Amino acid sequence: MPYKSKIQNPESPIRMFHHVSGTLTSKTPSDAVVEAGGVGYLFRIPLSTYDALPPVGKHAVLLAHLHVTDDALTLFGFATAAERAFFRQLIQHVSGVGPKLALAVLSRGNLAHLQQAIRLGNFAALKGGGVGEGTAKRIVLELGKILVKQTEREETPAQPAGERKARAAVHAPAVSGLDEMTDLAVKAVAQLNEVPSDVALRAVQRAFDELREAKQEPQAVQDLIRRALAYTE
Repeated sequence: MPYKSKIQNPESPIRMFHHVSGTLTSKTPSDAVVEAGGVGYLFRIPLSTYDALPPVGKHAVLLAHLHVTDDALTLFGFATAAERAFFRQLIQHVSGVGPKLALAVLSRGNLAHLQQAIRLGNFAALKGGGVGEGTAKRIVLELGKILVKQTEREETPAQPAGERKARAAVHAPAVSGLDEMTDLAVKAVAQLNEVPSDVALRAVQRAFDELREAKQEPQAVQDLIRRALAYTE
């Protein structure tokens, strides 16, 4: 069952901090203190936010996420809205991932690269810094499709149903694109279910056959991976 913060609704009034703007009084790769109105706010931060912070003594703005548990209120700070949104996706949609692990994932590197790795099923890119193989696999499987749909919404303007259907037909994956998608899916299935490449390839081919019988084209590598995994269990 997914890890659930006690704060689930982004509009919840308990989310009393949107951001804190003030003087940066201290910073380390894991923590920062911003003083505003005579109060010093201690934030847990990812490395990406640490890199974006100004020198101590300068003005700083941190976007906030307030995490509530039975015995603590913890502020997490982010340099950008995209970082905070990704952090919230991790703790709300991936089983076993809490704020500490979510920060570790964010600290693995560039956010756009991390999201692309998840969309493509490349869980190896997420490993390290406290993120184990099992956690990396869950992130790929449980968050990958959400990120794919999110990207599609961002890239596709609102259109009438007829136009969307025509556009989908025109932009169905080309043969070279399918070849690349197959390669990525085979590698991911082989790693995720720890099977030889030939077994993974047969599973991916069966997934393709299943889609073709339904007269569908895979729109993302996640579609293939999820279907193919069932054939190697």
